[in-house]
Amino acid sequence: MAPTQSTGPYTAVVTGASGFVASEVVKELLIKGWNVRGTVRSLSKNEKVAHLEALGQALPGELTLHEADLLKKGSFDQVVKGADYVFHMASPFLAEWNDTQKELVEPALEGTTTVLESVAKSKDTIRRVVLTSSVAAALKMKSGPSNGKLYTEEDWNTDSEADKEGGYAYSKTVAEKKAWQLSKKEGFELATIMPSLVLGPVTGARPDGTSINAMKAGCYSSLCGIVEGESAGLHIPFVVDVRNIAQAHIQAAVTPKAKGQRYLISQADTVPNSAVIAVLKERFPGLKFKDAEQEERKPVFDNSKVQEQLGISIIPYQDTIIDMATTLIQNGTAKPQKK
Repeated sequence: MAPTQSTGPYTAVVTGASGFVASEVVKELLIKGWNVRGTVRSLSKNEKVAHLEALGQALPGELTLHEADLLKKGSFDQVVKGADYVFHMASPFLAEWNDTQKELVEPALEGTTTVLESVAKSKDTIRRVVLTSSVAAALKMKSGPSNGKLYTEEDWNTDSEADKEGGYAYSKTVAEKKAWQLSKKEGFELATIMPSLVLGPVTGARPDGTSINAMKAGCYSSLCGIVEGESAGLHIPFVVDVRNIAQAHIQAAVTPKAKGQRYLISQADTVPNSAVIAVLKERFPGLKFKDAEQEERKPVFDNSKVQEQLGISIIPYQDTIIDMATTLIQNGTAKPQKK
């Protein structure tokens, strides 16, 4: 059932606008004719925002870019003032780190607090905040889902700690919990989106982005490494399309019943490496790919809520993989080997 939607155009703030997922949200909002205020750490490096500026020129909505620092109190006060919606998407996503607490957990907590304290000052005009969380905030790798079957929005990660192994998951969990605490304390509406491993086409040829760099740094355990014929595996088998995530963010903002809700968004079943390789071999028969051990797809997530409440149709994983592989090749991030 399609959700009930508000009409626009509205003004939306997108934090971390140059990131992989955030750029897709910016694009979709501009297509809808919205006024978008994108925040970035610095406007001095034009190449990092060139793809956003190109979107602003090509699409119906209006885009303005603003410098804002997640670790500086009050940095978002002006940019959120008068906005209708805030999409808080900026968060540390590092390929490597040494000090989990200082490099991941504290920035995630401080960044969330900084943005949402600014929101609280303008809560009379801001209709809703949509926070980008992660399935990592729900996964309990030691104890499993609460219902003993599939992970749902009712699950919270209680297994991870601020260590090397579970640091990213822990940072996403505590940041989301902090957001819910501030929402309750300050009285603004909140919804959260929990995606799994994000794949799909990259908006703009910008292989230098943080998310893309993380993919490249972990190239041989990611799709990039698979495309280059150097790896036979994704580092996790939980996959979702970036286009679905963007749709979910926007629908969570404008759908009345999304107030106060968490939305898990992912392929319901695992996407094993053998399935990824099979898709790529069929689509790119002239390229070399490593073989992977045959595995069956296994059910992991109940993704019915995001489909039923927000009207999201989950994109087939085959399309996601093909479209991202094509992007990685076209923008030079991945350099495939011919047979």
